[in-house]
Amino acid sequence: MDMKGRIKFHSIYYRYPLFIILLVIAGAKFISNGKDISMTYFGDVLTIGQDQLTYITIGLTLAIVVIFSIVGYKIYISQEGIYLRKIDLMVDWSEVEGLSHVWINEFRSRTGNANFYNRKTLVIYRKDYKPICVYNISLLSLFVAKLYSPKIKTNIVFASLATMVNVGLNGWVFYQLFFAGLESMNLGILFAWMGLFFLKALILPVIMTSLENRIHGDNLFHDTAYKKNRSDVIHL
Repeated sequence: MDMKGRIKFHSIYYRYPLFIILLVIAGAKFISNGKDISMTYFGDVLTIGQDQLTYITIGLTLAIVVIFSIVGYKIYISQEGIYLRKIDLMVDWSEVEGLSHVWINEFRSRTGNANFYNRKTLVIYRKDYKPICVYNISLLSLFVAKLYSPKIKTNIVFASLATMVNVGLNGWVFYQLFFAGLESMNLGILFAWMGLFFLKALILPVIMTSLENRIHGDNLFHDTAYKKNRSDVIHL
């Protein structure tokens, strides 16, 4: 927050590759089952203890979070409204009919590779204009907007519940892999993870966009393998 009451929000896309990196580290720690991890590096054997691996993980996570929380920003929210840096536009609060925070699925397909990602999206509904989708923005932006404009309509309750499910599931996975140990894993846990990740990746995003479309019109749509950015909005 700066001296003019502007609260800046940066892209949170970095959380996606960070999640993958942490998942790989957690998987290695889980498979090693409390033993030191050894790997060959240019002919030399490198051994990493469990405590060292934990410190490396914490340090790497903090470094990435700090760096990407400082470099650049996508929007700022102030008493005047919401400023969109990419298109140099200030959306005044008087122009905003509503705000929502939804997950819009992105599907990227390249030669031999496919990438699927839940884009955490701030949707700005404006009077007489197309909505604006600002991708990869934290849910905290909705709380800040509500602070500056208390009467504005939002989906803050449902968005908060969805985020709690997301954080809780990821926390459970990392706890199981980092701390619980190999002997605690069973098929029941694996099937529970599969079901919850299916809910998180596919069901919740569809419910979120469907509810918003009922209120504000059919604007929000998820990517398919054949078409990107299907939503009838301004994409940022």
